[in-house]
Amino acid sequence: MPVATAMAAPANVVQTDNAKATLISERQNISAGDKFYLALEMDLREHWHSYWINPGAAGLPTEIKWQLPPGLVAGDIMWPTPKAIYLGELVNYGYEGKTLYPIPFTATADFDASVPITITANTGWLVCKDICIPEVAILKLTLNQGAPEIPLNGKSIKNALAGLPPILPVEQLQGGFTVDGDQIRFSFIGGAVSNIKQGKKYLRFFPVDIGMVKHNDPQNPSFGEQGFTLWSKTGFRAKRDKLQSLDGVLVIGEGRSAKAWTVNLTENFAPDATGFDLAPDLRIAPKAIKGGLLLALLLAFVGGVLLNLMPCVFPVLSMKVMGFVTAAHEEAAKIKKHGLFFLVGVLASFLLLGGLLLALKAGGQQIGWGFQLQYPPFVAAIAVLFFVIGLNFLGLFQIGGQWTGIGSKLTKGNGNAGAFFTGVLAVIVASPCTAPAMGWAMGYTLTQSAPGSLLIFASLGLGFAAPFTLLSFYPALLRKLPKPGAWMQRFHQFMAFPMFGAAIWLVWVLGSLEGMIAIAAMLIAFLLIAFAFWSLKGKVFGKIMAGIAFVAAIIMVFNGFADRDVSGLEPQVWSPELVKNLQGEGKVVFVDFTAEWCVTCQFNKRTSLSGKKAAEVFAKYNAAFVVADWTARDDRIASELAKFGRVGVPLYLVYSPVNPEPMILPEILTPKIVEQALAKQREQESK
Repeated sequence: MPVATAMAAPANVVQTDNAKATLISERQNISAGDKFYLALEMDLREHWHSYWINPGAAGLPTEIKWQLPPGLVAGDIMWPTPKAIYLGELVNYGYEGKTLYPIPFTATADFDASVPITITANTGWLVCKDICIPEVAILKLTLNQGAPEIPLNGKSIKNALAGLPPILPVEQLQGGFTVDGDQIRFSFIGGAVSNIKQGKKYLRFFPVDIGMVKHNDPQNPSFGEQGFTLWSKTGFRAKRDKLQSLDGVLVIGEGRSAKAWTVNLTENFAPDATGFDLAPDLRIAPKAIKGGLLLALLLAFVGGVLLNLMPCVFPVLSMKVMGFVTAAHEEAAKIKKHGLFFLVGVLASFLLLGGLLLALKAGGQQIGWGFQLQYPPFVAAIAVLFFVIGLNFLGLFQIGGQWTGIGSKLTKGNGNAGAFFTGVLAVIVASPCTAPAMGWAMGYTLTQSAPGSLLIFASLGLGFAAPFTLLSFYPALLRKLPKPGAWMQRFHQFMAFPMFGAAIWLVWVLGSLEGMIAIAAMLIAFLLIAFAFWSLKGKVFGKIMAGIAFVAAIIMVFNGFADRDVSGLEPQVWSPELVKNLQGEGKVVFVDFTAEWCVTCQFNKRTSLSGKKAAEVFAKYNAAFVVADWTARDDRIASELAKFGRVGVPLYLVYSPVNPEPMILPEILTPKIVEQALAKQREQESK
């Protein structure tokens, strides 16, 4: 399930393959003490959906991580009313079409309203139809005096706020919940719900807590004079933890006539005191597409077969094709054995991944198929593995068949292990993909017991392995291939290119997760790995150089995705006027001319211009951190660069409070260089 990255447009608008994300504001100018709203507007493709704060049976909620100027504080997303979205028997909570998410902001007393401010929203969402695609976007909005005018959206935000589910007075609506074994009931009374009768309205309670109910089970109502009760099955949290209250949204009706309220339910609310009929009407069921385990098993098998046609699977299956080409004229018994070992490797991997997914899901984590490719260390390791396999196919070095199942030893001795591990590797790489017919089956697994879910994973594995296993049982088809000869070496080399393509794709995935530094680190690691294998052909000195290169490659890979504290320093948006104003306030001013596409800039940012230690150094010398972002063309920045004889970034200038001429720092920074420059410019004030 590769991550879709955003294509650049205006800074506050990003268009991806499946969504248009826009960051909007209700006002242009902000002053200290103001309270105001921004909003994230999401416009999804038809028939696609994103997720509420509780995504239901599967999914991930939309998230925003803010980068804000000093004195500006963001609140939490104010979630619109969700709807139940059905995929087979899977019930998710989310949104379709256009949705506006308001976010409250406060400008504190120390907010500086005299200069333009840039608000950056690092936004991520999961968009799903039959398959799910995580997408990300960096949205930027510049406000205040001197900033370019933006279209204001106060009316849209006001309408969105008015449409949020309100909290009613207790005489209008109150409720509670009771947990009894594997059953949970939500009870509601008050004037707002006293006239709700059997079969007249769509009723659903959406709990904020992910684990309170089995989201796929119906919420069956029973009715009383003062209100109604919804009966359902308990989720893992309701069974494990004792909660005293529960927040959520009650929805009555559908479409434009629907009504929704935010409610806080208290534990052990007494429904019998309200005149409720305590026997639920079990004839009422959710509007779901009916299906059973047999249908899920069939669709999983078909989806597994079709998974072989997905692009992300081609590189690894090319290894299996190479194995068949090599083994085509060998003994039929050995070919069959390799096919069976490939099948066992695939089944074992699918069952292991399925068990891990179910275990993490039971622990409360919201993850999905392909979740391992959301972890940068894993992505980096698999990218390196594919690159190394590609080098092997090109003949830069030779490895035995015990790992990849390739080469001349495929059908001899350790070829069985090679076939097994080829199956393992194929599953690892296939897991981000979802084939037609597979989406419903994978969703259905999350509604079943562990044995039923694992049966579906096994059926998926059988379908995935079936074409190659069946081919191994009909070796006569393989013997139609030409006999071994020079063409095989050429074919062997050709198969390197799907490997390199897969490595490039994984580097792209890693970059989506970790940014440009991760991409640069992986490319340098690839260079070092290639040099290391080439050096191994030399004598003692060559082997020493190979060892050094391997160690350096490992360091580069690790540094590409290692977690770093990038908080602390709060940048201000550069302008010549801002620099003069800050100098007038007695501050040392550090100006960082940078761009997102500048690898050196990003390296310096991570090593010397971010983190708590950097913030402490800037505070020690009363220094301001000002950023001139040249990611998009800016003539004023280009003109300023030209003043210092530069045509590109990075450029680092440090101004003292008393001297208009700055100190120019080298292109490669260290924390020591930065601190010494700040100290020297601070000393000028006392001279």
